[in-house]
Amino acid sequence: MHSEIERISLTDKEAFKEIEEFCSKAGLPFFLPIMENLLAQFVIRDVEGRMAAAARLEHTFDHPFVEEVAVREDLRGTGLGIKVVGAVLEEARKREIKTIWVMAREPGFFRKMGFAEASEKGLLGKLIAQCDECRDYRSVCNPILLKKTLIE
Repeated sequence: MHSEIERISLTDKEAFKEIEEFCSKAGLPFFLPIMENLLAQFVIRDVEGRMAAAARLEHTFDHPFVEEVAVREDLRGTGLGIKVVGAVLEEARKREIKTIWVMAREPGFFRKMGFAEASEKGLLGKLIAQCDECRDYRSVCNPILLKKTLIE
């Protein structure tokens, strides 16, 4: 059993340290957000209070993105990823964001949620330049730029 979605205060430094450790254990190269670009951070905890899933809404290169999606390995496939990303999408809708983006390591997961491959070369080039700094890029991570229309 898991608790409900928890919205993390953007000033809660301890929570972000916990999220960083969680994402690292999940195999993600976690990047602390530039706080003025961070719009919302969500987590789900198990009944013992341990982090089970996390995702955030962030503004990157003038585009809203789903970022740092992680689910604890023993809980993958249980719907927690869909639930935590759903919270990010709902927050984006509340903010009247028309289109949301993701640089997906697991594109199949996001495609199931209605995301489709994007071909914005300028944006992709900026994102890939960031990826070049990551130790996992091209070895275990070959991300794909996807987008989803939220408001027509």
